Amino acid sequence: MKFQTPRGTRDFMPEEMWKRRQVFDSLRNVFELYGFGEVQTPAFEEISLLTCKGSLGQEAVKDIYRFKDKSGRELGLRFDMTTPVARIVVGMKSLPKPVKLYYITNMWRYEDVTKGRSREFWQAGVELLGSASPQADAEILRIFIDSMTALGLKDFTVRINSRKILDSFADKLKIKDRDEVFRIIDKLDKKGRQEVYKELKKRLKEKKAKQVLDFILSPVDSARSAADTSDIDAIMNALDEKYRRYVRPDMSIARGLEYYTGFVFECVIAGFEGLGSVVGGGRYDSLIERYGGQTTPATGFSIGIERLMQVLEKKNLIQEAKKASLYIATVNEKFIPAAVKMAEKLRSSGIQCECDLMPRSLSKQLDYASSKKIGHVIVLGEKEMASGTYKLRDMKSGEEKEFKDMSFLKSLL
Repeated sequence: MKFQTPRGTRDFMPEEMWKRRQVFDSLRNVFELYGFGEVQTPAFEEISLLTCKGSLGQEAVKDIYRFKDKSGRELGLRFDMTTPVARIVVGMKSLPKPVKLYYITNMWRYEDVTKGRSREFWQAGVELLGSASPQADAEILRIFIDSMTALGLKDFTVRINSRKILDSFADKLKIKDRDEVFRIIDKLDKKGRQEVYKELKKRLKEKKAKQVLDFILSPVDSARSAADTSDIDAIMNALDEKYRRYVRPDMSIARGLEYYTGFVFECVIAGFEGLGSVVGGGRYDSLIERYGGQTTPATGFSIGIERLMQVLEKKNLIQEAKKASLYIATVNEKFIPAAVKMAEKLRSSGIQCECDLMPRSLSKQLDYASSKKIGHVIVLGEKEMASGTYKLRDMKSGEEKEFKDMSFLKSLL
């Protein structure tokens, strides 16, 4: 029987994990520079938490991985991290405000794999709870922009909007089923203008559908005459030019999850528009209250690691996996203890190295070192052990250098 990973999941081998760790470490560094602390939550939650009305929304709820444990409790794999963070904040009222938490972890959604999405995926994000100030939203944008530039990305646009703007426009048009209308608007990048218009006409009269489409495609200056845009104007004013140059108000950004109450944003990398947004976020001021806590303003974002990795790899912004610097080969197994002692000494000096554990012939050891693309090899035999003089072979050029002092290796490798 041949076992495979479950549909929609994948293995990450050492070379891939090396690349991902570079990204994770870079993001952690930025998040912590802003005073955020890392959290990890259980992979599964009570289904009642995940399906609470007004949180994820019905489109997301239907994609939750659900199961029952041996006691019959209904549980679900986490769909995002905002919901578990809300649970934490409700249960830990003593946390100092603003609460500043970040995460880098995996999530699960039972979606159609043919859409180009995996059922298990990773996200990195921050949640800032306790401040209703536009400065909090501006800080969220700064963190995201600093995260992208720290990874070497420069050509990207952060598109921001506010659900309050959309709500005020929906009030003006007396649109009742606004959550569904917002969900349709949010598909503009994926489905295009004509398809969105077609879907809007299924929910609204043709005149209103056209008014909605015209509004979401209008520049912010035109939108001011139809709705109150002070929400995003205040955020833009809180950003200096270093960050503002990456940000553009866009009336078509709606975000599909129901818990958003104000500022929302997405980001598309230039040249990767077909990939979709690498981030989604915004303000969710009523979520904590829905879970039984006090009214707590909150804002945050989550970065899709899989999409981000695609961009970084195509732009050659991730280093290849670091290979072992050195392999200590032996002419026969009698010299393995000496190789182990040498390896221990080198590792204590910070030099990454391996030695034979099988044991194998010298030729097979060299084949192994070559297959792993290890850069240098030392061979231990009678002559080397008797003289205390060793040869370091460059596996790429074949050049050999003699040495006695181990400090020579540290200066070279």
